[in-house]
Amino acid sequence: CDMAIAGGIKISFIEIMSRRGDGIGIDSSDYRTRAFDEDSDGASWGEGIITFILKPLNKAIKNNDNIYAVIKGVAINQDGRSIGITAPNVAAQEDVIVRAWTDANIDPSRISYIEAHGTGTKLGDPIEIEGIQKAFDRYTDKKQFCAIGSIKTSIGHLDSAAGAAGLLKVLLALKYKKLPPSLHFNKPNSKIEFENSPVYINDRLKKWEVTDSPRICGVSSFGLSGTNCHIVVEEAPEINKKRNETGDCFEILTLSAKSESDLKRLLEKYEGYLDKNIKASLGDICYTANTGRGSYSCRLALVIRDTNDLKEKIRMLLQKGLVSSEERGIY
Repeated sequence: CDMAIAGGIKISFIEIMSRRGDGIGIDSSDYRTRAFDEDSDGASWGEGIITFILKPLNKAIKNNDNIYAVIKGVAINQDGRSIGITAPNVAAQEDVIVRAWTDANIDPSRISYIEAHGTGTKLGDPIEIEGIQKAFDRYTDKKQFCAIGSIKTSIGHLDSAAGAAGLLKVLLALKYKKLPPSLHFNKPNSKIEFENSPVYINDRLKKWEVTDSPRICGVSSFGLSGTNCHIVVEEAPEINKKRNETGDCFEILTLSAKSESDLKRLLEKYEGYLDKNIKASLGDICYTANTGRGSYSCRLALVIRDTNDLKEKIRMLLQKGLVSSEERGIY
């Protein structure tokens, strides 16, 4: 498979409030998810649609794609028989994490963040930390070197889309090199000895600093039916995409709108974008505009050498009107 779309969807067609008392026993009393907190009593519920484009890394690099991260390893297993659908299995969770690390062929001591399942339940949270700790104990005795958090504290439990939401969170964290906070964390769960654990709760926004590049993290998602998943994700490789930025060759920007006034408003948006993003790639801007636009009656094509040339031509068109100038590369 050369390319795939994968993700998750959770839409509630009845009021979220009506989920209370549904019998599965993980509903928060105040609709707040307090993962790993002493006052945790369950999860709130949320909705979302998350999709990803998946592609082999060598093809993505060859096609000059925008790469958010690299999937290094994946593992899935099942709890088997248990006392109930909300009762997790610490041995199975440990096993799925270790097998994902093995599949990724990485040194687990280099993992600096784990996006936990983190439902904020009295039963599940201590078991999840115990499973992570036992997995790390096979490789290292370092303490509190790996941050941990749960997106459920921000947007609630997305049920069948919860794992996809956690993956999206770490992709954006890798992109911006910052770790978002896990919310509603005031006092650690007394059943979890964080001081003797390899993980600590990241409860504030901070720079994601590492000693060994690239950044590596994991995402856990555990289904109500006992299915456990863990994925290892690595920071995207640095790729030199500064083509056509030196003025050695030209780019073509094509825009289209339903009226001249709409076309002018579109130019104003480009002007604003270029003012705020001084390091924007001209090649990327033109590629996106040329491939993503609709085709309408009012059209504009600009032959441009660099971003300064583009800004100058946009200003001229906004000031003097939409008039062709072939000698300037304006059509």
